[in-house]
Amino acid sequence: MKNSLYERLAYWAEHTPNHPCIVEVETARSITYAECLQAVLEIRQHIGSTPKNIFLMMPGGIVNALLWLSALTGGHTLVPLSPDTVADEARRAMSMFRPDLLFIEQDRQGKAFFPATTTVVTRQECESWLHCHEHNPYAPSTPTSEGYACVMTSGSTGQSKGVVLAEHQIAWTAEQIKTVHQLTQQDRGFTTLPFFHVNAPIVSLCASMLAGSTVMIASHFSRRKFWSWVEHYQPTWISLVPTIVAILLDAEKPASLPSCLRFIRSASAPLPAAHLHAFEAAFGVPLIETYGLSEAASTVAANPLPPENHKPGSVGHPVGVSLRICQPRTTDAHDDLRDVEPGARGEICVRGPNVIQTYYGDVNPTAFHGEWFRTGDLGYLDSDGYLYIVGRLRSVINRGGENIAPRDIEEVLQTFPSVREIAVVGRPDPIYGEQVVAYVTVRDPWTPELARRLHAHAAKHLSAHKVPVEFIALDALPRNRTGKIDSQQLKQREETQICGIGNFPR
Repeated sequence: MKNSLYERLAYWAEHTPNHPCIVEVETARSITYAECLQAVLEIRQHIGSTPKNIFLMMPGGIVNALLWLSALTGGHTLVPLSPDTVADEARRAMSMFRPDLLFIEQDRQGKAFFPATTTVVTRQECESWLHCHEHNPYAPSTPTSEGYACVMTSGSTGQSKGVVLAEHQIAWTAEQIKTVHQLTQQDRGFTTLPFFHVNAPIVSLCASMLAGSTVMIASHFSRRKFWSWVEHYQPTWISLVPTIVAILLDAEKPASLPSCLRFIRSASAPLPAAHLHAFEAAFGVPLIETYGLSEAASTVAANPLPPENHKPGSVGHPVGVSLRICQPRTTDAHDDLRDVEPGARGEICVRGPNVIQTYYGDVNPTAFHGEWFRTGDLGYLDSDGYLYIVGRLRSVINRGGENIAPRDIEEVLQTFPSVREIAVVGRPDPIYGEQVVAYVTVRDPWTPELARRLHAHAAKHLSAHKVPVEFIALDALPRNRTGKIDSQQLKQREETQICGIGNFPR
C-alpha cells in the first residue's frame, strides 16, 4: 500500500468508498472517503496546477481539513494562521511568503491586512466548489509535485521562525503515529485542537486517513460540551493538550464514558505526572503522554499503549527518529555534539526523515548540526529508554501548548509611546503551563490608567493568547555582564513568586 497522502486517500476511496472520513462535530456533517477524494480534486482544480502560496485562516472543520489535503497533494505551499490573526502577525507571515490565495471565513478579514493582489476565497465560496462535480464530473488525476506546509514556531532567540514541512515528511510522521497508536479502520479519532499548528492536521487528520479510519473535528474546545460530544460521537481515541487535561479535571465529570474509548493522547506541552494520575483515576482511561516538535512534523516520542507501561512524567520512546542526549550548546556556534553520560541530563537532539534541515531563510543555523537538530529542550533517558523532559534552554513561552515568541510581543509593546524598555517572560500557571507577563520601564509615571492603555494597545495588535496577563513596572530592567536585558533573571523571579518564597515587590 502506498504511503503518500494522495495515494492512501485514493486507495481508501476505492476500497471503502462509503466509510466516513471526516465528521464536523458542531454541525454533524460528514464526508466519506469517496467524497473526500472528489472534494480534494475539485479544490485542486479551482486552485490550479501552478504552485501557489496559500494562506489559511479558518477554524477547524471539514473545509479546513480539505484545504490541508488539497494543498499538500497539489504541489502548493500552505501557511496556516489563526482565525484571529492580527495585522502585525499577518505581516510577519507575509515577510516570508507572498500569499497568492487566502482562505477565510468572511471577506472583510482579507481586505483588512492582505495586499490587493491576493485572491480571497471565503468559506461559502469554497463550499460551493465542493458541489461542482454533481454537474461537471472531474476525473481523478495523479498527484502533481509535492506540496508543503509552513507553520510558524519560535526558537531559542524568541523570534518567529518558519518551519517548512514537505508532504513526504508529514505522511511519514503520520504513518509513525498510526503505528504507535495502533490505529485501524475501526478507529474514530476526536480533536478540538486548532489547525494552525501541526498537531491536529498531522496527528488527527493525516494519521487517521492513512489508517482508513474516521476523524471527528470540533472547531474549538468547549468545557461545557466536551463530554456530551464524546458521549454522542463515541470516539475510540482523543487528542488533547495538558491545558485541556487540567480544565477537564476541574469540570463536572460525566456519568460514564464510552466503552470504546481506548486512550487519550496528550502533546504540545509537558503533562504534570500528578495530572496524569488524577485524570486516569477520575476517568479510568489511559492518558498517553507524547513529545513533539513542529520541526519534526509533530511527533518525536510517545508512550506505548497498554498493556505496555506508560510512565507518568515520561514522554515515552522515540518514534521512528534517532535521539541522543548531548551536552547543551555553548556560545560557540560550532560546538561538536557530545553525548552525556547514560542517564545524565542534557540537550535533546534528533534526526530522522521528518526533521527539517533548516528554518525558512536559514534563520538560527546553529540549531542544526549536520543531520541533527538541537531541540533546545533538556531531558534524559532512563534505563528502559524512556525520555523525560526536564526543562528548556529556549526562551519561548509555552501557553497551553502554543509556543509564543517573546520578541514578537516586545516589538509590539515597544511601539507604545510611554514604553522605554520591555521584556516578556513566562509565568508558571497551573492550567496553561505558562502565562505571558511583561516587565516594563516607562517614561511617564506608572498609573493604573497607563497600565490599562498599554493593555489595550497589546490587545489591538496581538492575538488574545499573546496579550500579557500583567504589566510590571520597574525602575530598571536587570542586565547581564554584556549589557543585555537578563530575561532569565525575570523568569526566575516569576518562578520564585509563584513558590511564595520571594521578597520581590510587585
